[in-house]
Amino acid sequence: MKTSLLLKSFTACLSFVFVMVLSVASMAQADKQTDTMDKLLDYSRPGQAHAALGKLAGTWSFQDARLAFVKGTLVRKPIYNGRFYSVEMTGGKLPVPVADGQMKEEFYQSIQIEGFDNPKMKYVTTSINNHIGSDIQMQSGNFDSAKQVFTYEWDDELIPGQIQKNRRILTINDASHYTEVFYELRNNEFVKVRELDFTRK
Repeated sequence: MKTSLLLKSFTACLSFVFVMVLSVASMAQADKQTDTMDKLLDYSRPGQAHAALGKLAGTWSFQDARLAFVKGTLVRKPIYNGRFYSVEMTGGKLPVPVADGQMKEEFYQSIQIEGFDNPKMKYVTTSINNHIGSDIQMQSGNFDSAKQVFTYEWDDELIPGQIQKNRRILTINDASHYTEVFYELRNNEFVKVRELDFTRK
């Protein structure tokens, strides 16, 4: 009889301990999930890095520093509460490649999405256009707050096997002016290929 009572007591104690262990493990898992969700939300928020892009929001006219006919309008707007910025660029008319080996005269068009990747601590820009390239260009870079300069780099492969390294330097001159200078890596040296001047409208 005593043995039976002891066995029942021992079994009850084991059951209690097992339930407690499960409860603690469940609470720990719930805390971990909550912590993960909090981090996901926090790393998704726009911050000071995104605010730097906000300085460039608005409507701008642009002009090539050397080629008078290369000019147009750029519109940059915040989307998703400033987490990203959409950029639409319209230039002059030029022949663009279309289907069946044909060419068609159209206004130059480019669409970009700009943002800041919080986990990677990098500025990112995706870009497509209606002129040269069937790729979605992926630029990655940094911002020097002291100099007010964004520096982006990326690789293009517009023809299979021909990879071109590029650099874009965007300098904020003041609230109403900024410049973009484009470089290509040639013989292990970055060479300037284009400079655009932007003026706020």
